[in-house]
This record gives sequence, structure tokens and C-alpha cells, in this order.
Amino acid sequence: MHPRNRYAQPHDFPALAKVVPGLADHLITTPDGRTSLNFASPVAVRLLNQALLLRDYNLKFWDLPKGNLCPGVPGRLDYIHTLAELLEEDQVGLPPAGLINVPAQGKRKKGAPRITGLDIGTGASLIYPILGVKEYGWNFVATDVSERSLKVATAISKFNPGLGKKVVLRRQSDPSTIFHNVIRPGERFDFTMCNPPFFDSAEAASAAAQLKWEKLGKTNGPSPTLNFGGQANELWTEGGEPAFLRQMSRESVDCASQVGWFTTLVSKKGYLKIAEIEFGRLGITTTRTIRIGQGGKLRRVLCWRK
Repeated sequence: MHPRNRYAQPHDFPALAKVVPGLADHLITTPDGRTSLNFASPVAVRLLNQALLLRDYNLKFWDLPKGNLCPGVPGRLDYIHTLAELLEEDQVGLPPAGLINVPAQGKRKKGAPRITGLDIGTGASLIYPILGVKEYGWNFVATDVSERSLKVATAISKFNPGLGKKVVLRRQSDPSTIFHNVIRPGERFDFTMCNPPFFDSAEAASAAAQLKWEKLGKTNGPSPTLNFGGQANELWTEGGEPAFLRQMSRESVDCASQVGWFTTLVSKKGYLKIAEIEFGRLGITTTRTIRIGQGGKLRRVLCWRK
């Protein structure tokens, strides 16, 4: 976990249940006597993240429709802090990454540069803009192909003071493109970020859910679901994550002059080779790969610019 991440210590579940009382119905006792959460339940995961956002980021409202992708706040926060260090390293005269004081929530230090990011596939949760605004005072354009997701994200932005003026929501009208149509002439972004669809089909997503269900020791009961939920455009795309990475790389060349760093999460180490081959074909030579997470949940942030 990133050294700046406020969730390095285990959650105090009873305290969080006081913030969102419904969470208490999903608390369990582990064999060693600790209070934990039924992480196999999508409802429990949603309520946990709701409690974290309400308590730690002073949100007045945050919720998701049933079935939408529910982000894990601690893991998403790692991505935000990783981007912050990447940007800090580009700024002349700053101390080494990791030694910079984090600004107060939602406030930009006097004289600090105005940072604007592009969140590709923000989803109904609006999670990356929320964390970027609250931790660093960044500005965002947040895009999605789903009108339903954008309606929910708009409500979250509208009913939480401080978000509406920092976040612009924009629909991607062409699901076959990523940056085209959403990066407009004259716009400049310090970074782009994305949590790409993992799977190439609904069947692949279902198989992943079944495997996770079995690892949790569930041999019967209702049909398994991914405990973080997810809609079609959030979980799978034609060709899966490799095809998505290739397309993102190709489109980045067309708008390279308008973006400081292109970045995306990469779920499997082997996919980095796919990106490397595509970068070589496109003449992209400035790249970085940053590992985030811990234990069995290691992922990578792939960064590049032309």
C-alpha cells in the first residue's frame, strides 16, 4: 500500500457501522475473534466504501444503484497517490517523491500548479475525481459511455459541496473510442487515468466470480457475483483488456500534445509486453510501470507519453 494511504491500518468496522448503520448487519467474527466484514457480499462492500467516503472525505451523499461497479476506496487511493508522485517528479525544484506534504483535503497550496486530470470510464461511483479533489484539490473531466452511470455520478457531484465546481462530467458518445470525442480542441490535461475492463465477455466475468466464490469456500447457495458488482461496459469489452490497451495506446498518439502523462491500471504482468510492443510500433519511448497494492492484489500503473 502507498505510504501516503490513510488506510494502511485495518478498518475499525464497529466505528464505521456507526457512520452507516446498515453495515452492522454484515459484520462477522473471524476464527481468531476479530470483527471483520462479509466481503463476499456486494451489499457489504458497497456499505463499507460508503462509510469510508462519508467519514473520511466529508461527503454528504454517496450511493450506487444495484449492480454498478463498487470501487474499493483504499486501492483506488493508491492510484491517486501514485499519480501525485508522478506529477511531483516532473516539477522542477521539488524534493524527492514521497517527501512532499500532502495538502489539506480539497485545498491547493498557494502557488501550486492547477492540475487537471481526465478520468476514462468514471462509472457511477465517481471515485477517482472524489479522491483526487479531496486529497489534492485537482480538477477533473470524468467520462463514461453509460448515461445511467453519468446520472448517478452527476447526483454525487451535485449534492456534495466542493465537487460540482471541480468536476465536469462528459459522455463518450462513441463506445468504440476512448480519447476521441472527449478530449476537445484546446484542452490540456496533466494526466489521464483509467481502470479498464478486465474481461472479454460476460462469460469470462462469470467464471471469475465462480472461482472467487470457490476460494471463499462457497460450494452452494445463490449464484455467485463479483463482490464489487459491475455492468457490461465496466467489466468486459470486445477483446478484453489487451485490446483496450492497444486502442488506448493508438489513440494517445493523436492527442499526445494535449496530455502530460497517459496512465492506466494493468491487471496482469503479461499485458505489459503487449503494451511494450504497441509502444514500439507507435514510436512511444517514454514509459514507466509503477506497482501498487500489496499481497495477492498487486497491480500496475502503466504510464507513457510521446
